[in-house]
Amino acid sequence: MEIDRRQFVHLGSLITAGLILPGAAAAAPPSSPSQGSSLLIQNATVITMDPKLGDLEGFDVLIMNGTIREIGKSLPAAGSEVLDGAGMIVLPGMIDTHWHLWNSLLRSSAPIPGGPAFFETQQRTSKRFTPALTELSVRLGLAEAINAGFTTVNSWSHNIRSPEFAQAELKALAASGIGARLWYGYAQDLPQTSPMDFADIQRVSEHIQQTARGRLDLGLAVRGPERTGPEIWIEEFEFAAKHSLPISTHIAVTKQMQKKRAIQQLASRSLLLPKVQLVHATHADQQDLESIRESGASVCLTPLTEMRVGYGLPPVAALHLAKLPVSLGVDTLVLGGNANPFMLMQTCLNLAIATTGDEQTMTARDVLHWATQGAADIMGWGDKTGSITVGKRADMIMINARNIGMFPVIDPAATIVQSASPADVTNVIANGRLVKRDGVLLGLDLHALAEEAREGVRHLLKS
Repeated sequence: MEIDRRQFVHLGSLITAGLILPGAAAAAPPSSPSQGSSLLIQNATVITMDPKLGDLEGFDVLIMNGTIREIGKSLPAAGSEVLDGAGMIVLPGMIDTHWHLWNSLLRSSAPIPGGPAFFETQQRTSKRFTPALTELSVRLGLAEAINAGFTTVNSWSHNIRSPEFAQAELKALAASGIGARLWYGYAQDLPQTSPMDFADIQRVSEHIQQTARGRLDLGLAVRGPERTGPEIWIEEFEFAAKHSLPISTHIAVTKQMQKKRAIQQLASRSLLLPKVQLVHATHADQQDLESIRESGASVCLTPLTEMRVGYGLPPVAALHLAKLPVSLGVDTLVLGGNANPFMLMQTCLNLAIATTGDEQTMTARDVLHWATQGAADIMGWGDKTGSITVGKRADMIMINARNIGMFPVIDPAATIVQSASPADVTNVIANGRLVKRDGVLLGLDLHALAEEAREGVRHLLKS
């Protein structure tokens, strides 16, 4: 049945009222761990990403009440639900640090020769989104994230057209069962001279602090020096600092944009700080890298989309050799096509080696760090997730190393980065709860989600 504009407006009002959207009940994840609930993974190869533990062969991991309780051999299974880890590689859940989840419905609608440019189509189509379509689009992206092995995502929302859009994103993120940061942004067509909605950002920040319980937090997604004047971006950075919010901006994305020397503009005003995330930085030069290193700011690479949109080759080797904090992002399904953390990691590894001509420039474990503990550290979450360590939150995935294309396993980390795909992700555990088991997403009606997505994209693309 075709859904017309009035029906979508009505769905948006349901979000505002806090009611359940069609399919939302089916999409609801398992509830948070109950007292005494436990899982025991037995006899697995465990890539802990904890330098004190390293890789462990034939080990068990006991999870209780959402927390990693014990790591050892032949742990007692009393009262625990047992997951057979034989032939499995267990590792921390993947952490995405930059993803425009709001436009997931527009998957693979990237520009074609002779057609309009990516940013032109995005700005035009962004006006057709409603809160309900945004919520649906975020749910679609989150389902794919879980399927691929992400247990934490960063939703960089640069189409918040009203407070209802922010509420729609939060609703989907909170219901997903995985960790998330909402980067509160701006409407795609917000004039360069107009400020963000600081009042609503503060309201959302206070709400998250009261209700999120450590699984969801907030950051500020800003246009920055390349897209606004100092009167706007300085105010945004000052607001973020005043409210202790991390801040993120696209920067140095093209040769033309790099002429604005945005990284140096931030550095000259002492606004490069550990809580600042610089996205892409494709054309950052040596002076920029040194400024980033001195400041403690981080860089997020999205290699698949950076190449697809024509930004150029991501400076993977330069960032790695400069020992900068780096993380990885899906960015957008419009350009990337799908969510695949393994392809992101392998692409970075290959780029580092190809651009230096040195096959030992970087290792698979280096880039796996960027996608797990390194990303958690950048988010400020490194003490609670990112590695398989006793006392940390149980965010982990199980990869079937018996699948064709995976065996024999010589180096588990290299196998994950160079051989694995989302199809090999058998189980996903977020906050101690299975959200994917035996290859099946739990609590999700995929058929219903697909039908909703088809109707939603018809609305967005109709003439």
